[in-house]
Amino acid sequence: MKVKIVTPYGIVYDRESDFISFRTVEGSMGILPRRAPIVTQLSVCDVKIKSGDDEYHLKVAGGFLLCDGKDVIIITEEAGREEDISPDRFMEARERVERVRRFFQSSL
Repeated sequence: MKVKIVTPYGIVYDRESDFISFRTVEGSMGILPRRAPIVTQLSVCDVKIKSGDDEYHLKVAGGFLLCDGKDVIIITEEAGREEDISPDRFMEARERVERVRRFFQSSL
């Protein structure tokens, strides 16, 4: 399956992958190829992606995940390897995600 992680600053990850795991606002989960379609809200979390013998770990500042059964797309304010992310920019993105989450929860 193709996994793509997109931020306002560009595409952070775009590769064929065998497995992806992450944390949603409802708990942790993973996706294998040919999974049933899903749209979910991500928590601030570490995304683990397996591609063959390689394993990638990327931090995401919340966001949304869409899986159509063939491809997975993550849309987030900030993502990258922990050592590459500006802590200030990551915290600002996290705060924006939390404000949006609180707004939608109070609207329900």
